[in-house]
Amino acid sequence: MNAILVGVDGSDAATGAVRWAARAAAVENAELKLVGVYDASTSDYAPGLIIPQDVIDAIRQDASDAVHAAADAAKQVAPDVSVVTSIVDGDAGRVLLELGKEASMIVLGTRGLGSVKGLFLGSVSTTVAAHAHGRVVIVAGEGGGGPVVVGVDDSPVSEAAVAEAYRQASLRNATLVAVHTWTPLDVDALHGYGIDPDEVARMSQDAVEAVAERMAGFASDYPDVNVERKVLPEDPAKALLDAAGDDAQLIVVGSRGRGGFKGLLLGSTSQKVMHQAQCPVMVVRA
Repeated sequence: MNAILVGVDGSDAATGAVRWAARAAAVENAELKLVGVYDASTSDYAPGLIIPQDVIDAIRQDASDAVHAAADAAKQVAPDVSVVTSIVDGDAGRVLLELGKEASMIVLGTRGLGSVKGLFLGSVSTTVAAHAHGRVVIVAGEGGGGPVVVGVDDSPVSEAAVAEAYRQASLRNATLVAVHTWTPLDVDALHGYGIDPDEVARMSQDAVEAVAERMAGFASDYPDVNVERKVLPEDPAKALLDAAGDDAQLIVVGSRGRGGFKGLLLGSTSQKVMHQAQCPVMVVRA
């Protein structure tokens, strides 16, 4: 079960995802499974159309070539990782979800082409992120050498994300930046509604104490992890992206949140984070 599954299609985005996943497999001592998904079926609008066998063979060969190139890319960055490759005919989302049941993590690039066109970051990636049993990572960029960033609220889903973020920070020898937004309104908006600066500061401090209490148990499990807390009034997606900056290694979010991260995944905030992040975004299910 300790395997990282990557959907590949020969695109630059998928190759970046493969490299990130290979490094993650080395860190987590996991097997790397690379799968090329191709769909040789016709649409509902052309049910009687028969695709010539030589065309199907060519599509399959493209998928095979992409997977072998991905394996070479993985070995370049993580030569000691065990790599398994396969190609599968079928719907990309269904295939990845089914194979993902036997994996500890699914990794996807942000956009794709060829036989799995639209795999990343369209309907397939959203579907996989929303429905996969384990962790899903969307790789927009391979990330820097900076912190692991996690969104925190008072939900059980957030707790799962925080636990994984601590684990990732420990594995990567990284600082953990915990971000909590106690209202989506920024400071200027709060002042505009008549809330004075002292009151904003008091509410922020109350939220800091609540976040510290929520994270206390994890701190004892990972004493090696240095934690920075950012508690502020702000749009949650903007707060996470700002905290990640240009050098974060990873952003970790729960599959669904409430409070300061209501609707985080897979609602508008998660879409914003996944579309705009410059580093990998990990979705963690409770």
